[in-house]
Amino acid sequence: MRVRPLTEGPSKAEVDGLIAVPKLLLRLPLPRLKNGCLRMRTDRIYWSNGQQTGLLVDAHVPAKTPRRGTTPQVALVWRNENVRCIDWKLRRPFADGTVVEGWHEHLWDEQNGRELGVPFPAPVYGSDDLEVMFVVACQHWGIHIRGRDDQVLRLRGDE
Repeated sequence: MRVRPLTEGPSKAEVDGLIAVPKLLLRLPLPRLKNGCLRMRTDRIYWSNGQQTGLLVDAHVPAKTPRRGTTPQVALVWRNENVRCIDWKLRRPFADGTVVEGWHEHLWDEQNGRELGVPFPAPVYGSDDLEVMFVVACQHWGIHIRGRDDQVLRLRGDE
């Protein structure tokens, strides 16, 4: 497993603190077709005081016929680093020796970048729905989407 040397980036404590603080997204971005994938991307995420967070959420799923190697993925980007990422692989080994099958979340730390991971419960309504994946990830990362927080898209107790 290749572990890339890191330059300056956020610390694990900064990222964990960032995830813990409630955030707001005023509306869902529109899906767009790009390079054979449907993509939703936004950087319009706000703190409770109305200031932008500097976070970006970027989600994509393969279009009708998946390209080889393309799987559904949602990433939380901060300071040009994917500090969290939810995706699916048949089998995914991580730098610490953990092996996860299926849905998993990449976690950030200073030493390994995003090469640490934990299992992640699959969305209730299917993983090929881009909007569902986007909303599930936002809910998981404490990003409240105006008008969408009442929807349950994962089974209770799976967090």
